[in-house]
Amino acid sequence: MNLLERIGLRRDDLTESEQALARYVAMNYAGLAYEPAAQIAQKCDVSAATATRFFTKLGYDSFADVQREVREQIEQRLSSPLGRLGTKGANAESMTDLVAQTMERDLRNIQAASAGMQPSRIIGMAEILVQSKGTLYVYGEKKAHAVAFYLYAQLNLCLDRVVMLTSEQSLLADRLLQVGPDDSLLVVDPRRYARSSLYVAQTFSERSAQVLLLGDSETSPIAAMASFGIHCPVEGASLFDSYAALMFAANALSNVVAALRKTEIADRLKEAERLWSRFETFAIKDK
Repeated sequence: MNLLERIGLRRDDLTESEQALARYVAMNYAGLAYEPAAQIAQKCDVSAATATRFFTKLGYDSFADVQREVREQIEQRLSSPLGRLGTKGANAESMTDLVAQTMERDLRNIQAASAGMQPSRIIGMAEILVQSKGTLYVYGEKKAHAVAFYLYAQLNLCLDRVVMLTSEQSLLADRLLQVGPDDSLLVVDPRRYARSSLYVAQTFSERSAQVLLLGDSETSPIAAMASFGIHCPVEGASLFDSYAALMFAANALSNVVAALRKTEIADRLKEAERLWSRFETFAIKDK
């Protein structure tokens, strides 16, 4: 369990001063690797003793242990699957053990995401989507595209204007020509942080359009420009990251949006059923 996950689990037990430290950690996670504890305390307007007790309360023996963990996490987030080859899943004695470890890791990631993000984070993002006046653009690069496409397919049934951005290099920029301040971007961008996702988010930010992030950490390059973010652990049992928690968050978000738009989406779903029937979308028809 990392620092952010520990904070998520203990959030309700934190004092006002500790809440200030928790917010600083979330906004300046990468900087913890090299910033002295006394300097962090000063920026949060708390005593050095309070800062020390805060990290002890989270289960660390010293602030040096916190910094060591943060440095390791940053290095791991930026490492490639090739760099992780041989370092993950090495303890599996058989393929059966590896399958069990993969399932265990996925479940742990989902549990950590559920505990860390709190229902209010999902509800908060859903309310932003429902209240948005313009077009919602959904984007995810490489493997994150799978999560982004799932979100698009669900939200398109619930909201009036949803566009799935695709990453063909020659046309991606063209698709952003009409983006305005009423529009929103929901971007899925876990480590290793795709450069195109950053460029897309920067374009929205420059046009005063809203950026919403579904990612893995506050250290993401997009996190600083996102008005709202949900972060899920993606550590895998072997060389590949696990997107199970991201899919959990996407599914929960879709369900809340649908619930908030329950009255409005009835006609849309009826029209969807009519079109699915015309195009024979499904192999088996409902009786």
